[in-house]
Amino acid sequence: MESSQLDAQTVDVDAPQTIDVDLDVDEGDDEVVVDNKGGGHRVSWVWQDFDRDAVKKGAKKVKCPYCSTMMCANSNKNGTSAMGNHLRLYCPTSPVYDPKGKVGDTKKQSVLSFKKVGDSGATSLEVHSFSQEKCRNSLARMCIKDNQPFSIVEDEGFREYSRDLQPLFKLPSRWTVARDCLQIYKEEMYKLKDVLKNQTVSITTDTWTSIQNINYSCLTVHWVDETWVLRQKILNFCPIANHKGVTIGKLVYKCLQNWGIEKVFTVTVDNASSNDGAIRYLATMLRGPHAFLDCKYLHLRCCAHIINLVVRDGLEEHFSSITKIRNAVKYVRSSGARFATFLECVEKVKINCSKKPSLDVDTRCNSTFLMLETVEKYEAAFDRLLAIDSGFKTFCGSEVDDGEVTTRKRRRNEKVVGTPDADDWEVARYFINYLRIFYNVTKKISGSKYVTANIFFKELVTMQASITRMCASTDEKKKKMAKSMKEKYDKYWDNIENMNFMLHIVVVLDPRNKMCYLEYCLELIYGKNSTKTKTILEHVNKTLEDLFQHFKNKTERERCEKTRSASSSTPSYFDFEHGVDMEDDFERFMEQRGHGVNKTELEIYLSDGMEKRAEDFQILGWWKSNSTKFPVLSEVAKLVLGMPISTVASESAFSTGGRVIDESRSSLTHVTAEALICAQDWIRDTPIDIQFKNMTTLYMEEMREKLVPIETEELGCGQGSCMDEDFT
Repeated sequence: MESSQLDAQTVDVDAPQTIDVDLDVDEGDDEVVVDNKGGGHRVSWVWQDFDRDAVKKGAKKVKCPYCSTMMCANSNKNGTSAMGNHLRLYCPTSPVYDPKGKVGDTKKQSVLSFKKVGDSGATSLEVHSFSQEKCRNSLARMCIKDNQPFSIVEDEGFREYSRDLQPLFKLPSRWTVARDCLQIYKEEMYKLKDVLKNQTVSITTDTWTSIQNINYSCLTVHWVDETWVLRQKILNFCPIANHKGVTIGKLVYKCLQNWGIEKVFTVTVDNASSNDGAIRYLATMLRGPHAFLDCKYLHLRCCAHIINLVVRDGLEEHFSSITKIRNAVKYVRSSGARFATFLECVEKVKINCSKKPSLDVDTRCNSTFLMLETVEKYEAAFDRLLAIDSGFKTFCGSEVDDGEVTTRKRRRNEKVVGTPDADDWEVARYFINYLRIFYNVTKKISGSKYVTANIFFKELVTMQASITRMCASTDEKKKKMAKSMKEKYDKYWDNIENMNFMLHIVVVLDPRNKMCYLEYCLELIYGKNSTKTKTILEHVNKTLEDLFQHFKNKTERERCEKTRSASSSTPSYFDFEHGVDMEDDFERFMEQRGHGVNKTELEIYLSDGMEKRAEDFQILGWWKSNSTKFPVLSEVAKLVLGMPISTVASESAFSTGGRVIDESRSSLTHVTAEALICAQDWIRDTPIDIQFKNMTTLYMEEMREKLVPIETEELGCGQGSCMDEDFT
């Protein structure tokens, strides 16, 4: 029963007219009624249920009229709070029993707790009071953040833990938790809509097939906010009918419309041919007053994906050696007995390496690099295994399917047989040195907590220089591999028609680089005074000038709308009624005399000196500090610095999707799955860094190694079972 209902109840007119105030009202009571018969004394509401006549006659305890529980009622020692709490919290048959347990509504002694303040990790003291609704909300947020199933509230261990943590908390059902999660998603969606209102964003999109065999499309937005902080949020994670370009384009455009987003700078996608059709559709639909340079540079290809294609073309030239090594790792990892035999070989040849061989994902060059980097240290162990284990030779001697996707350079029925020999290990070591360069580049451009657009061009030059050195090798096999990689490299990054000059402009808008650095890098790639260098620089200058003019015109239109007033037949520099902008008027004054301002913001920026190359240099912080000096150019910088150069953000969402829609939760509908994945991205206090992580067998081995000391310390056992010692 609510408090308003209690207030509406009438007081028993037959009650005694005189009453001890201490007996009637306790300091902990938050609701009282007035005893008119008793001279207007304030009377606790509990006496509408308990027998206060018995107390007046000297009774030390009174019986609950609903459950017959005896309650202490000594006016000097007990007061009325205990009786009130009993009726509200512990007596199910009481008319004022509150199943939600809003103890915070009753006055009680305050409890202090530490509350997190901001993102710095600092804490402050606050008064804590138990609230059923707040605990329910925290439970739902935990399920969202930590990918916990709704059924966790029915698990015996969790119920025991929750009961010990807060006995007053009544656990909701799994369906109530599901409703609470959907409500959080709804509330956070409205908040994000307000943030994105009138915001210019860059987007990434990709597709994924879940364990339910449903195709999902993910859309992520990226932008630099008004405080010059890089932001990214997942907008949608929804089913898509097929992977056709028009279908993808329509779904992305519909999503943008639902969110009220009209200003899109770039769309980053991988190199699937269907994405070309999607971009064409989006460019058609987004053209208009909010388009940037008529959507000419809307399409931005995923740089990480291109790097992977370049390296894979190089791997194809030596796929036999790589596949033999991969099959060797597959053999020792295929069973516990084989791996134990392999470890014995490692011990015999005295190889001291904490990392154990792990199988790669053959479509990911970074994964292949990590496999080769680790396994090449175990060459002697594999040689010994070949000598003592006949099964190893039989396994590798059979026509083992390497599992790689067939390419134009390989026949469909081509198989790899044999164990890795000395030549294969030599090829692996040679390739590792070059793979490391591409691995580091991919790792740098796949970060999510820092700007990546301005660092890519430097890495591009590094990759190009490495490929050029490989092409100059005297070894014909290595030269052939390098030429294959260069062919793929030139297809995407050497053809002016395929270039997105925003990748060049972001280099210029790094105050440590500017135009001189871009020219220097182009000369390293194409040579001094080359025609291609001059052509690219002309395109970059023209595009940057057009982009700057676009924002300048926009700023002037906004200024005119704000300062528009009643027109006058005779122009005057001073309008005393509406005020005057002295700076703009002086510029017009000088222009009328043929002495206009000589330099624009862009010209001033390019002519200024460059900043020092400090390791702790923060490019967003620099533009924030200089935004008053370059008000228009800073808007251009905010746009290009916020564009993502890889689709890793969307791919990370698929990793989350794989944890949300796993085998034990495959019955989730796509609506609930989208709500959980998006809400997790929106409410996490510390967003997950999407930088490349190796979540393979190698990662699991490292986790096991960290657990062994804990097992030894707590249980007195190491790798083996602790039960073994009891039976020896």
